[in-house]
Amino acid sequence: MLRYSHPELPRPFRVPFGILLPSLGIVTCLYLMFSLPGITWLRLFVWLAIGLIVYFSYSRQHSSLANR
Repeated sequence: MLRYSHPELPRPFRVPFGILLPSLGIVTCLYLMFSLPGITWLRLFVWLAIGLIVYFSYSRQHSSLANR
């Protein structure tokens, strides 16, 4: 965004190897994620559900909009 809104600013830092390095990082992360066992994914979604329940139950009771 900054490159389009202020193109005259100096850019002292550039990412080495342009688009290749971020792409390799994405591929590596996806490989690590998909090589995890199924029980790990199950635990992730269970803890995610518990966290969402806690988050929304707390926010429902402490909302400034709900207290009006």
